[in-house]
Amino acid sequence: MKDNILTLNKINKFIKNYNMLFVMIGMFIVCSIISPVFMTPKNILNLLQQNAIYGIMAIGMAYLLISGAIDLSVGANVALTGVIAGKVLLSTGSYFLTILVGILVGVAIGFANGFLVTKLKVNYFIATLGTMTMINGFVLIITGGRPITGIPAKFGIIGMGKIGIIPISMLIWITLAVVMQFILKYTKYGQYVYAVGGNERAAWLSGININIYRTLTFILTGVFASCGALVLLSRTSMAAVDAGTGYELKVIAACIVGGVSLDGGKGDVANSIFGVIILGLVLNILQLSGVSSYYQNLFTGAIIIAAVSVSNLSKIKRD
Repeated sequence: MKDNILTLNKINKFIKNYNMLFVMIGMFIVCSIISPVFMTPKNILNLLQQNAIYGIMAIGMAYLLISGAIDLSVGANVALTGVIAGKVLLSTGSYFLTILVGILVGVAIGFANGFLVTKLKVNYFIATLGTMTMINGFVLIITGGRPITGIPAKFGIIGMGKIGIIPISMLIWITLAVVMQFILKYTKYGQYVYAVGGNERAAWLSGININIYRTLTFILTGVFASCGALVLLSRTSMAAVDAGTGYELKVIAACIVGGVSLDGGKGDVANSIFGVIILGLVLNILQLSGVSSYYQNLFTGAIIIAAVSVSNLSKIKRD
């Protein structure tokens, strides 16, 4: 009897934490009914490949949201990383150096955001809004408003290449997600991220260095934004000055839709995956149905509002 109760509790906890998984499965069923083309392997793999950039960026954003903060500069990060990485690739021809420098850009931006929030005590919303604006301005200064072109076609293997029929960008996304899910759930760093987001004062009283762990999480978010930028650079073979515009909203929305709490302390990387796929499903089925892009934005916005509303109602009910 006791074992049965424990099993039921585990099932209830799983459903509570991953209820958006069932929403995603339901959407797959509905989409397959609406369009016979939807469930073809080609379309499903294309769906995952198209959303791999958002998925990679959402991993870092999920960590930051769980820690109780947010980063509005990730879209600008994509533009800056693309431009600098593109320049490095054209001047050196080294893929390794290009990727390394691109990731270091993310580290620098993440550290700057963390410093502003933890040391200068600037509200994370204002801090990252400020860095977003500064980065966008810096991109225009160093490029003169012109895109970086001439990226070697071989570099495109990251964003457009496949192993068999499986897109490499999708493999990168899923591999990173699995690793970061493990770190979040089974390491001290991951547990401290939950502690800081759940109750910052209690975490401080427990001896956790809030400033260090929050800064580390900002750096992590910056790194994953840069990883997304490198995939985008590979896919488009150019670094546009407006690349990444609006990405921050899409990534944050995906995490929230997937079940990561805006209040911090709740959610995981799996939730970000569900959110990215759900939003991707909406756009995919609307495109297959020939619906105007204006309506696509309308439906996406409605889903975001609905997800947040359900989350808030559930919280009120628990309280």
